[in-house]
Amino acid sequence: MLYVGPLRGPMTGRGRRIADDAKANAELSRSISPFMLAVYGLGTILGAGIYVVVGKIIGEAGALAPFAFLAAAAAAALTAFSYAELSARVPESGGSSAFVAHGFDRKWLTAVVGWALVGTGIVSAATIATGFVGYLGEVMSVSKWWAVPALVGALTFVAAIGVKQSAWFMGLTTAAGLIGLLYVLWFTVPNLAGYPAMLGEAWSEGSLPGGRGLGIGILLAAFLAFYAFIGFEDLVTLAEEAENPQRSLPKAIFAALVISLIFYVLIAAAAVSTLSADRLDESAAPLVDVVKEEGRSGYVLTGLSLLIIVNGALAQIVMASRVIHDLGKRRGVSPSWLSHINGSTHTPLLATVISGAVVTALALFLPTEQLASLTSYIILGVFFAANAALVKMKRDGIEAGGGVRTYPVWVPIGGMIACVLLVVGEAALGGGGH
Repeated sequence: MLYVGPLRGPMTGRGRRIADDAKANAELSRSISPFMLAVYGLGTILGAGIYVVVGKIIGEAGALAPFAFLAAAAAAALTAFSYAELSARVPESGGSSAFVAHGFDRKWLTAVVGWALVGTGIVSAATIATGFVGYLGEVMSVSKWWAVPALVGALTFVAAIGVKQSAWFMGLTTAAGLIGLLYVLWFTVPNLAGYPAMLGEAWSEGSLPGGRGLGIGILLAAFLAFYAFIGFEDLVTLAEEAENPQRSLPKAIFAALVISLIFYVLIAAAAVSTLSADRLDESAAPLVDVVKEEGRSGYVLTGLSLLIIVNGALAQIVMASRVIHDLGKRRGVSPSWLSHINGSTHTPLLATVISGAVVTALALFLPTEQLASLTSYIILGVFFAANAALVKMKRDGIEAGGGVRTYPVWVPIGGMIACVLLVVGEAALGGGGH
């Protein structure tokens, strides 16, 4: 028998140097399939917001709430189309900051947009963690001093060990959220038979809850509903980890937007057909109250909504670490050691761990609700800058490259206008939204 020696053992000399060089030069791994990317995108957009915000939207628009979602989707679609083109033009982990860097080539502006994006992600994740623990406290006795570190620690671990694991986690929690919405529809679909009459009554009366006119009611509700459609800014930071990002990212953005819209419209119509607008507006868990009205237990829906809540926090931690990686690797506005990719996990490990630690600290020691009230303005500023970057690329005649689908310049211009109008709407609503 021929003995070929041990299959494993310590490497020496050149073999060890090659392995060390490979780890030192590790890159983000392209391991997310187009299907998983689309599921991830749906999870970032769908989130848990619909489980809460639908009551407030119906409180503003009554039976016309589905039209408010349609109006919000139209406004969000302008920026979504811009992001679809930008993600194909600039498939880099920095997302919005990378778009601004390529569009304006201003280091200071890239730094402002990039770190603003990181800040919104970390604050949003902390707010979600605080909300999750508070909501869980209504069901069982928990202390935030161990529950927050445990939750954020688990999510940081998932984000750190690999993007494929993060995508699978997002897939499972997104499935839980979809099952929850289907659970609501299963018991309320018969009530939709009365929706056309409610719609006709609202149109004929010409007024909505609180005596508001149809136009202002839909507009105010659309401002609230807009935030139920964002999430594609998190998705595009996976450009360097997605298979064929020039094709898969735009498709994932569009699929997530359309599927979310369908669910939002159906859920809004079913909810307002089951409970009055006033009761939904006052409810802290409107969809739970909807299924209870049909004689069903609210515990199933509560459990499913808790699962999809945490995927929002995970997506923010992943997003923040990818933007930090890009800011250090390509932009020179972040310490280079933060951009280092671990040779085993192929993730920006230090950036991920530090992001998780800051999220934990914010959730434990600072009033995240007050911080979160500012993130809506910041994210609209980021959207404005990204749309403006695309306008400049087009005006400067920068070619998109083969296989990249482009859109008329009025699309990003429309996205910029929508962002300005939404800032005005945010101010009129007293900083609400998130």
